[in-house]
Amino acid sequence: MTAHSLAELATLLDARLVGDGTVEITGVAGLREARRGDVTFLVNPRYEPYLKDTGASAVLLAESRPDCAIPQLVARDPYFAFLKAVRIFRQERPRPAIGIHPTAVIGPGVVLGHDVSVGPHAVIEEGAVLGDRAVVMAQSYVGHRVQIGADSFLYPQVVVREECRLGARVVLHSGTIVGADGFGYARNEGTYFKVPQVGNVVLEDDVEVGANACVDRAALDETRVGRGTRLDNLVQVAHGVRIGANCLLAAFAGVAGGAKLGDRVVMAGRTAVVDGIEVGDGAVFAGLASAARDVPR
Repeated sequence: MTAHSLAELATLLDARLVGDGTVEITGVAGLREARRGDVTFLVNPRYEPYLKDTGASAVLLAESRPDCAIPQLVARDPYFAFLKAVRIFRQERPRPAIGIHPTAVIGPGVVLGHDVSVGPHAVIEEGAVLGDRAVVMAQSYVGHRVQIGADSFLYPQVVVREECRLGARVVLHSGTIVGADGFGYARNEGTYFKVPQVGNVVLEDDVEVGANACVDRAALDETRVGRGTRLDNLVQVAHGVRIGANCLLAAFAGVAGGAKLGDRVVMAGRTAVVDGIEVGDGAVFAGLASAARDVPR
């Protein structure tokens, strides 16, 4: 069990200690779930009523509170400080064993970097490239000539279709599909004919995509998601979309074909951007909002 005095933890978290620095901290928890030995945090005012009844031994706050009965760690960004505390007291998920499982199917011409992990019944098609320490877990599919960067992690039952490119440290959660055909059809004499979808998808470094999300391939060029962007579960990114760096798209958000999002755009749950729309840097969509015209910076 990892243990630190509160004074030690204050130093590790770059926080100002208010109260007894000898208190021993052995874990992390939310305000309502915390017990003796835990450090918790308070950011959202909605949870203030729980502070007086919390079982935690200390709390991370943005400002000190004279009415608080437990020691305090005052940090400029208490939520980020709590993130660091979680890393101190909780171990990361275990990494799969290095190597290729006997049931995995590895096509001809596949290039595997150092310390790669490929799990049971995974399929790596011809010409694919996996960077150093990349992980492809059980029953995932990596298509022809896909490129996956170093330290990327594909959870079970992920699909990355042909020709798509993933940067370094990309994380794809279970059920994610990258590179499915875009929804493109031409109508002629009352019948719909499929428009060939022969582009690809590029996920830049440090992109994370939640469970059962879809990023479709472009018809001709590429669909691109910028560095550090995070897509929640059940997000739909259509063909030819360009998303900038460090964007956040929450569950059920949808971006229609050909739309362009700048950097640091935030789309809350069940928001939408109509096809071809351009959204400027730093725009924020409240829940259920949609954009049918360009949104400036």
